[in-house]
Amino acid sequence: MITTHNDGIVRRLQIGVSVGLLAGFALSPKLWLGSRLYPLTPLFGFLRPLPYPFDFAVLACLVVLLVWAVISAAPARLLAILIGLAAAYSLWDQSRWQPWFYQYLWMLAAVSISRHKSEDALGASRLILAAIYFWSGVHKFNAGFLHETFPWMLEPFPFAHGLAKLAILAPVIEVSMGAGLLFRPFRRTAVIGALAMHAFILASIGPLGHNWDNVIWPWNLTMAYMAVLLFWRADEGILPIWRRRPAFFRLVLFVFGLAPVLSLAGLLDSYLAFSLYSGNRNEATIYMSGSVADTLPERIQEQITVNESQVDELDIFNWSFEELNAPPYSEPRVFRNIGRRVCAIAGAPREMVLTIRMKATWFRRPRLLTYTCRELLHAGHGQAPPLGPSLAGRTFHSLELGVALKSGRDAQWRRQILPGGCRTGCSLQARLRSSSCRSSLCGM
Repeated sequence: MITTHNDGIVRRLQIGVSVGLLAGFALSPKLWLGSRLYPLTPLFGFLRPLPYPFDFAVLACLVVLLVWAVISAAPARLLAILIGLAAAYSLWDQSRWQPWFYQYLWMLAAVSISRHKSEDALGASRLILAAIYFWSGVHKFNAGFLHETFPWMLEPFPFAHGLAKLAILAPVIEVSMGAGLLFRPFRRTAVIGALAMHAFILASIGPLGHNWDNVIWPWNLTMAYMAVLLFWRADEGILPIWRRRPAFFRLVLFVFGLAPVLSLAGLLDSYLAFSLYSGNRNEATIYMSGSVADTLPERIQEQITVNESQVDELDIFNWSFEELNAPPYSEPRVFRNIGRRVCAIAGAPREMVLTIRMKATWFRRPRLLTYTCRELLHAGHGQAPPLGPSLAGRTFHSLELGVALKSGRDAQWRRQILPGGCRTGCSLQARLRSSSCRSSLCGM
């Protein structure tokens, strides 16, 4: 039975999600456009980038549909069109599969599909939110989060540095919070925990802290808003909805509640399992000689740094943030496509390699994969074999990678374990302006 109270909550949920999605679009406009240097990675090879002005037209349509659905008295049909267009458009670039975008579309789908049973829409949305907290916490049970990510998040709070020793409590609390939201006796405590967590995150990475990753600032605000809206006065548990067995709710249970366990074995993309700020992610860097770097477009050269081995490197993580204002979709197939495109722009030089540092899973140690331009350009989409079978299974530690270039007319690459690269080193432009840049910034 549809109640006025539930209808009001569903309406406010739709407005909150729509505002959050609009903020995400506004803060990462280049992520949604095809006219950029950072390569698009379509899901299917036959999808070609939409040229200007068609990419702007699609983004404008998404914004208009969002606003129209908010002011419309009967938004279900508009939401269906919006979800279909947004989902289809994301196929042109997997980098658009940001976790906030993924969550928002599913919640709007819950509002649209369950419009005649608002309690079902609320039940599906509650399960989505609780599952995100739960799995995000599960992914933080690793050394990278405990010893690197959590201490980094504490840096803006000088008085709290001693709390780094209690890092293990962060994932425990987040997992407990996700589970607690599903049970009425613990809901308000879990909501208070969620509000405290989002306040801490915003204080840490917000403008008064690290001033980092601002595309997720509105997402944190929206999550906090939804936690209060969906759970603070909620009386219905999950079991009554499960007994009615609405099809969409069961689909949400599988996608958000069960499927993320596959990511622990590397069988599901990290973002689709809500592995966020977990301290354990795939990373990729393109190494090249200085002469190769000089051939790249200036906007790419601005992203190139020089490591301790005096080798130019293009960090894909940093490049994505600088151009798209969003993190990369950190999956090997996406990194290989980006490496392939950069190799093509540079003319497939021998003095360029892509390295992918594969994260650890519960069943696999971290490892390093290396690809030459020849392998990337001649392999099928997303199926390039790694260079050298001995490298494929090597244990990799992020602070032990270096690539050195032999001198000589026919430069050849060699790989060796060296001290950590200079991640805050000189950009190529600075190196060209000052011969002392290497020694002053990179400790060489």
